[in-house]
Amino acid sequence: MTNPWQEWKKKNAERQASGVVRPWDVFNPDTEYADNPTALDRWNICKDCPELMATTGQCKKCGCFMKLKVKLKEATCPINNW
Repeated sequence: MTNPWQEWKKKNAERQASGVVRPWDVFNPDTEYADNPTALDRWNICKDCPELMATTGQCKKCGCFMKLKVKLKEATCPINNW
């Protein structure tokens, strides 16, 4: 019999293996990060995007804080800009 923590860890491992990235992955110590040039390139694309809310730095499409999301290696743009 497994406990809820073991079930969550199994589910999380399966999700990570599938390439799905969630905003809170920023806080997961197992998350892989993009290199600095890649993150900077992504952020520069976001800054010019009409879907970025400049006051908060959030994307209107996914709701993520893009300064953090661009740093996640497996993250993708919700409208495929990067």
